[in-house]
Amino acid sequence: MSLHSQHALPPFLTADGANLALDGQNLVQLAEQHGTPLFVFSGRRLVHNARTMLAAAKAGHARARIFFASKACSNLHVIKLFREQGLNIEVNSGGELWKAVSAGYGPEEIVFNGVAKSVAEIEQAVSLGIQAINVDSAFELARIADVATRLGKTARVSLRVVPGIGGGATAGIQTGSEKSKFGMGQAELREALETARAHPNAIDVAGMHLHIGSQVLDLPDFLDSVSFTAKKAQEIATSLRRPLRHLNLGGGYPINYVHRRAGANAGRDFDYTAYSAGEPAADMLGKVAAAASRTLDPQAEIFFEPGRAMVADCGLLLSRVENMKRRGSMPWLYLDAGYNLLIDAAAVRWYYQMVNASRMDAAGDGEFRVVGPLCDSSDCFFDVEGEYLWADLQAKLGGVAGVTPELMAEIKGKIVRLPGTRSLPAASQPGDLIALLDTGAYSLEEMFQYCGRQRAKAVMIGEDDRLITLRDRDRPEDLVDAAERMGMAAAE
Repeated sequence: MSLHSQHALPPFLTADGANLALDGQNLVQLAEQHGTPLFVFSGRRLVHNARTMLAAAKAGHARARIFFASKACSNLHVIKLFREQGLNIEVNSGGELWKAVSAGYGPEEIVFNGVAKSVAEIEQAVSLGIQAINVDSAFELARIADVATRLGKTARVSLRVVPGIGGGATAGIQTGSEKSKFGMGQAELREALETARAHPNAIDVAGMHLHIGSQVLDLPDFLDSVSFTAKKAQEIATSLRRPLRHLNLGGGYPINYVHRRAGANAGRDFDYTAYSAGEPAADMLGKVAAAASRTLDPQAEIFFEPGRAMVADCGLLLSRVENMKRRGSMPWLYLDAGYNLLIDAAAVRWYYQMVNASRMDAAGDGEFRVVGPLCDSSDCFFDVEGEYLWADLQAKLGGVAGVTPELMAEIKGKIVRLPGTRSLPAASQPGDLIALLDTGAYSLEEMFQYCGRQRAKAVMIGEDDRLITLRDRDRPEDLVDAAERMGMAAAE
């Protein structure tokens, strides 16, 4: 049975015989050469995403700019490639700011987000004269005014406001309401404006900023944010008695994490809606840019901060099956990659499509529980906490009058965040290579060394098919820092 009869994968993922290939390169062979776990990125796809998103933004609004949200993937090779494609960059710390400058971004190409910027980080941003510091609180603006006054400089800032718009696949990535830790409500915004008016030589309020969440699936949420921006930006401009020069609409554009043909591997116990984008991110962004062109001040630049949509589908993680067990009739596969490499699999129970890269000519006709290698019961690719909670709640609600099966199904969908099993070829076994798709976002920077596990190697297949090492695999000595090594030497 062919690959495409079972999977609706993107065109840069194909079959090389029984093996999965990325940009024409056999991934099983690549894993044999470089070991596992191994992240593999497509340089072609990174370039495609950068060009497509920028073109969509420009088509919708002539003065649109893309600031890549580098927290999604701040690897120097990646952000340099994006700079070469004409993108700007958004940073979230002094470290990311240092990386951006190291990658060649000019001050006017950088905006700085963050909810807890230190004095040292503010000094760094003000001294460089970056495009904007996105101010998260009235206190922070007062701190910026103090730093700028001391340095004898004017800090260019953008005021981050709370739009009260819900968006994002899970509660943990929704940023548009005062229930989140981000931005300023109306009372705090008034205080910030008073600070700005009191420090005209230190503070230049150049713009307004908002962000409603990540993996936002519904276009109307983005369009509502444009309407909110039109109203709030005018209030800010009136208060300051001058127009804003840019309006930053943030990011949150989604990708489709679910790669199956209709009816194939559909899953009987899990709602995939939150991970199934209805339309391409670039199309959504283009529509938002067009709405901004019609609604917002035509003299103002429009900024966007996509992150996930730029890099998530550009990378995958190759993991070897190291062990297999049966619990009753259910087979369990044990991978050499766990939440030490994909923390979102545990932190927010994020879904990543799995395919057996060694058996792409076989149907996904087996159901498996899939887990990682860590000495931790939560290191699994199903929602162990949600399943236990649901079983307990189900037992308590089962006899309650008025609790219909439909309501029970809805409650379960809110509690259990991942499918209980994965559909893979029934012959899957130790030695096989499992590919976890769409792992390009929030992975390389979030790896850690729990249980003495080395952080994974990452490579990129360039546009010229040359293999580029994005980062090397940790060495055993990397598990011990310099101070520990000195202590070990002294003990000897």
